[in-house]
Amino acid sequence: MTQTLDLPVRLSLAGPVRANAEVEVRLLMGHVMETGFRHDSSGVQVAKDILQFVSVHVGDTLVFESELGTGMAANPMFFFSFTLPPQAADMVVRWIDHQGRTGQMRRPLVYR
Repeated sequence: MTQTLDLPVRLSLAGPVRANAEVEVRLLMGHVMETGFRHDSSGVQVAKDILQFVSVHVGDTLVFESELGTGMAANPMFFFSFTLPPQAADMVVRWIDHQGRTGQMRRPLVYR
C-alpha cells in the first residue's frame, strides 16, 4: 500500500494564460529535504527525508521533471518555461520521496 505525502505547494504562472502562449512556471514545494547527514543538539542523527522525483504534466504532456538528491535545499523552488497547449487542461504536480510516499497537486488552467 502506498502512503501519501501531503506537501504545501505554491504554483504560479508568469505570462499570458492563453492557448499557445509561453509561460514561466514558479513552483515552490514546502519540504525539509533532510539529508540524513546532520545530527541534532544531543548528537542523534536526523533521519533522511528527501523528495526524489518531481514531475509536472499539463493534460497528458510531461512539461517538467527532476530527480532530486541530498544536495537540494529545504523548500525547493523550480522555474521552467513551456508553451501552453491549444486546449485548456489541468496542471498536475506529482512527487515521490525516498521512502516511496507519493503526492500530487492539481490546478486547472483557465484560459482568458
